[in-house]
Amino acid sequence: MRYTISEMAALLGVTTHTLRYYEKMGLIQPEVNRETGYRYYTVTDTRRFNLCRELRAAGFTLEECKDFLDEPSTAVTDAMLDRQIRQLERRQVLNRMSIRFLQNTREYYHTLEQDAGRVWVQNFPEMWRLVLSQEEEARNDPALQAEKAEWLECMPAVRWVSRLPSRVMEQFRVGRNEYDYGLLVEADAARQLGLRRTDHVELVCGGDYLTTVWKKDYRGSFGWDSLETLHAEILRRGFRAVGDTFSSILASREQPDGSIINYHLTRTKIYT
Repeated sequence: MRYTISEMAALLGVTTHTLRYYEKMGLIQPEVNRETGYRYYTVTDTRRFNLCRELRAAGFTLEECKDFLDEPSTAVTDAMLDRQIRQLERRQVLNRMSIRFLQNTREYYHTLEQDAGRVWVQNFPEMWRLVLSQEEEARNDPALQAEKAEWLECMPAVRWVSRLPSRVMEQFRVGRNEYDYGLLVEADAARQLGLRRTDHVELVCGGDYLTTVWKKDYRGSFGWDSLETLHAEILRRGFRAVGDTFSSILASREQPDGSIINYHLTRTKIYT
């Protein structure tokens, strides 16, 4: 059986423009009546078109569909399929982590005011941290920029986090409150997502962290007030030592006067 372009479009549930584009890509090859210029499609075209749709739905680009359908080597098509399977498996992992992030965010938004200024001990797993800056100056390194792009594709499993070195707490209110930027991800999640532990990635030890939610109601860099509550609790409890402090955005709300309040989850590694 032969179909006109309008019949083929109606059968497949697409537009004639789509069919013409697929033809231009070489994915389908209708017969063309040289006298009239009319295109006629056959069952071969419908099957090939639908296979492309299935590959597209599984993440192939149209260019990859063309390469796949035209490739005579099973070894090459196997490699293409295996690569896409790995990408989908990674996407599956990231989807699970995204769901967990959204669930946690929903819970945080319900308890922001209760948790603001409250201090508690929370256990965090081992983390990997991609170091992006020295203090606030970005490191101009092409290899690092490539890693940064790869990590950012894994948000929200990867979080943008400021790090304050341990000396900030040890020398509280001496000098300035220094910090730098990086991306943080749970070590297990990093391995599942296929991220690499390169020279730009440092290990952040897991364990107990003294934790609070800090309300930042002004623009500009972190001030010493961002650590006041944690520092007071460290002194009160008399911990043996403290490690680095990490701060990440938890929530943001606009106030009736138009000002913005950001809520930060701020945590300091403690050794009891």
